[in-house]
Amino acid sequence: YERDKESEIAIALEEGEKKGIKKGLIKGKKEGLIEGEKKGLIEGQKQIALNMKSQGFENEVIAKCLNISIDELNKLMS
Repeated sequence: YERDKESEIAIALEEGEKKGIKKGLIKGKKEGLIEGEKKGLIEGQKQIALNMKSQGFENEVIAKCLNISIDELNKLMS
C-alpha cells in the first residue's frame, strides 16, 4: 500500500511538472512574440523618422506623423 501511494505521488508530481513546463513554454512564446512585435514597431518608426529627417522634415512634424512626443522621437533617433 505504501509503495502504491509513493508511486501515485511520483506520477502526480511528474504530470504536474510536465503541465508546468508546458504552461511556461506557452507563456514564454507569447511574451516573445509581443516583445518581437514591439521591437519591430520601434524599428519601423525609427526608419520612417530617419527617412523623413533626410527629406528635410522638422522633428515636430515627424513626431506628429508618428504620433509620439518630441522626447520619444529624440530617444528613437539616438
